[in-house]
Parts: sequence; structure tokens; C-alpha cells
Amino acid sequence: MRCRRRAVGKLALGWRPILKAVSQHLKGGNARELAGEQEATLVARPETGSRSTRWDLVMRLGLLGIILILVVIFSVTAQGFLTLQNLDNNARQMAVVGILAVGETFVIITAGIDLSVGSLLGFGGIIVALGLAHNLPTLVAIMAVLVTAIAIGLLNGALINAAALPPFIVTLGMLGILRGLTQILGNGQQVGYDAPAFTNFAAGTTLGVPNLFWILALVCVVSGLFLHLTRRGRYMYAIGSNLESARRAGINTGASILTVYAISGLLAGIAGILLTARQAQGDPNAGTGYELDAIAAAVLGGASLFGARGSIIGTFLGVTLVQIMTNGLNLLNFDPQVARMLEGALLISFVYLDHWRKPKVAAA
Repeated sequence: MRCRRRAVGKLALGWRPILKAVSQHLKGGNARELAGEQEATLVARPETGSRSTRWDLVMRLGLLGIILILVVIFSVTAQGFLTLQNLDNNARQMAVVGILAVGETFVIITAGIDLSVGSLLGFGGIIVALGLAHNLPTLVAIMAVLVTAIAIGLLNGALINAAALPPFIVTLGMLGILRGLTQILGNGQQVGYDAPAFTNFAAGTTLGVPNLFWILALVCVVSGLFLHLTRRGRYMYAIGSNLESARRAGINTGASILTVYAISGLLAGIAGILLTARQAQGDPNAGTGYELDAIAAAVLGGASLFGARGSIIGTFLGVTLVQIMTNGLNLLNFDPQVARMLEGALLISFVYLDHWRKPKVAAA
């Protein structure tokens, strides 16, 4: 009997280290899982430090101050600046670039760039014009453009993500491809069509506000809610902050990159449809240089080319600044290139300020 008890005791002593090791391993695994979940939660949040928040507020207030100063100056010096007709024209003109800039904001937040949006705008405009010219139903022509635009955006995203190509190179190449296709489809000429309801919508107003501006407002509201109130939107900030950290935290970075370029493509397609409706014809040269205006508006609005920063409200203010400056100088009979020069100078200044700010916020 004693021998049996000794054997059982030795057996228990022999298993004790093994059981202890298993227990420690399980505890360690749970700790690692918990740490991973915490890291994923933290990395998925936009940059929210107090220094960064104050800086963003200062930038937006500064941008709003510049806009108000320009409004006062042009109201005094530019005849007709505050007339209803001029305000109506400004609202229509900024709608197209504004929609492009919102799409560009998504891409810039992930530390990417999309140079193909201007050419995609022109490509979509030619497609819808050709469809209407061949008596396709308006809804079918519009859907064809939207599906094509999303597909091109997904192609950009796939090449950037799967092939690990730089966004600059991919979208620059797509810019050339789409511009060439647009010229071929349109034979280098404007494409006319007969669709009164389509053009009347672009020329019409609702509650005294141009319909095109209402679409811009809708795009801004939906995009802002998506960026700040959804998990996928917060993931975009995380990817822009540190792609590898976001991947290790369990974020599906590939799906997020595909999403931002698909959104950029979709909004470029919508902008192309609206511009074609406004002009009542398809223009193969439409959208030339618009990608620079969209990027400038997003950056002036606070989006950082280094990633992880940007907002739809800021982008809207950036678009407003560019439009007011361009319109005011035009009314004062300045050469149109003067507005381009000032826009470029502002862009360089804001990027420099962002570059100067980044290490100071990181050190805080």
C-alpha cells in the first residue's frame, strides 16, 4: 500500500512541471491575444494627440480666415463678386473639383496619391456622352460610367497592393492610358448628345441652390461619416500612419487600399458625369490638370501627404479657397496662370508647415 502511494506521489510530482508550463503558455497566449486586440484598437484610431488636434484646429481656422479675407478683398475690388449669378457659377464650378478632392482625400490619408482622377473624369464623360448619343437610356449610360470607374480604381489599388508598385507610378501610368483612350473614343472632338433631362438637372436648382452643389454636399456628408464613424474609415488613418503596424494589428490592409482607390475612382466617375451634363457635351480634354487641383484642395484643407491626417471638412474649405481665389482674380482680369501660381505657392507653404509640424507633434 505504501509503495502504491509513493508511486502516485512521484507521478504527481513528475506531472507538476508539465502542468505548470502548460498553464504559463496558455496565460501567455491570452496575454498576447489581448495585446494584439489592444494594438489593433489603438492603431485603428486617427491621430488624436492634443498637440495634433490643436494644430488641426489652428490650420482650419487659418484657412477659414484666409477665405474670409479674400471674400472681403474681392467684394470691394472685384465688381460683381457677390452677385447671385457669380455665386451660382462658383457653386457649380467647385462641385466637380470638390468631388474629385474628396476622393483624393481618402487616398492621401493612406499615404497614397491618385494622379489618374482627372483623366478618369474625362474618360467617364466621353463614355456617358457616347452612350447618350447612341440613344442609350440615361440611367444605363450613368451606370456604365460608375461601374467602369470603380473597376479602374480597383485596378489601381490591386497594382499598388498586390504588385507592391508605388502609387505615384501606377496612377501616373493610368493617367496616360485613360487620356489616350479618351482621345481615341472621342476622335479628338467633342461628342454631342440629345438628353434634355440630363442637362436640365445640371443646370437646375433646388431651394435656390444648384443641384451640382447639393451632390457635392451629399458626397461630403457621406464621406465624412464613413471616415470618422466606421471601422473601415479608421483603418485608413491607421494604414497612413504605419502600414506594417496596421497589418500586424490584424487590419486587412489590402482590402482597405482597394477600398480607397475604388472610392476615388467612383467619385471621379461621378464628377465626369456631372461635368458632361453641365457642358451638354463630352469633351476629350475635360479634366486635364484637375488632379492637381484636387490634390491641392485636399492638402490645403489639412490632408498630409505623409498620411494619417485629413478631413472632409478641411477638403471642402480647401476647394472653397481655390475657387474664390480663381474667381476673384478672373473678375479682376488677371491672367489665369496667376491663380495657378498662387495655388502652387500655397500648396508648397502648407506642405512645408506640415513637414515642420510632424516631428514636433511626435516629440510631444
